Amino acid sequence: MCAHDGQLLQLDLAVPFLAGVEEERVLPWGEAASIEKAGAFHLLRGVAGEVQAGVAVLPCGGLAEPVSYQLYREMLEIVGDQSLYRVWHFIPGINAETDGLEHYRSFNIGRCRAFRECFGDELMEAHLPAASAVGTADPRLALLFVTGRDPARYFENPHQVPAYQYPEQYGPCSPSFARGAVVDHADGSRTGYLSGTASIRGHESVARDDLSAQLDITLENVSAVLEQMGFPGAIDSASPYAPQFRVYLRQREDLELVRRCFAEKVGEAAAARTVFLEADICRADLRLEIEGIFRDLTGLSR
Repeated sequence: MCAHDGQLLQLDLAVPFLAGVEEERVLPWGEAASIEKAGAFHLLRGVAGEVQAGVAVLPCGGLAEPVSYQLYREMLEIVGDQSLYRVWHFIPGINAETDGLEHYRSFNIGRCRAFRECFGDELMEAHLPAASAVGTADPRLALLFVTGRDPARYFENPHQVPAYQYPEQYGPCSPSFARGAVVDHADGSRTGYLSGTASIRGHESVARDDLSAQLDITLENVSAVLEQMGFPGAIDSASPYAPQFRVYLRQREDLELVRRCFAEKVGEAAAARTVFLEADICRADLRLEIEGIFRDLTGLSR
């Protein structure tokens, strides 16, 4: 939800709230100056005219390729020569199949095709943002992105194969995203965007039937990516980065255990800033996913 001078831009999705904070900021570095419509997107623009964020919601009954392709082509045209930082996706029936193809894998075909057409096979990997994709019971596909003129750097997890290099067993096109992104702001501060992170090692799901083990491995992966991003200790209770976490749970009955164990790791203060949502994860054998936003003010100009 975004507001400006009495205007209200609100996104309502069938992704049930379970616990935690009820309002999140995806633009921690400033306020939007205006809201406008461009194609399928509602856009937020800053005071200098730059696009800061955009959101679109389109009907999507079954295979998601046509909708994901349309939204990505429009988004990439809107972003232009700015940096694409982070993208969130909410996909109807993400693990369901239509004509033998999983909806998430169909979504990946459209997303990948748009990137290839815009940047070519050799250059597209350098432009892949942090991202996440979870399911929704809503019959509409929703996409939210954050962008800006400040440069971004993209990062991978040393314990995982880059998603865009997954083997063909995960679908006709690999997922097109980076494990994390860091925005280097002109004032010397940094914003880190952690992609949706789960219990995967190499390219395989791990601990499929063990919730506690999935959480432990997921947190290890989160730490590994944040270390690469230059946010060491970001999930520790003494973290200086004011982390803003989001945790998706496939089954709401897992909330009590996950919330308690998560608080033991990140501390009560960070856990209190975390939102827990019920949503299907992009792989049917995964029960949870964690993402986050982090701010580093140590280099802030004085």
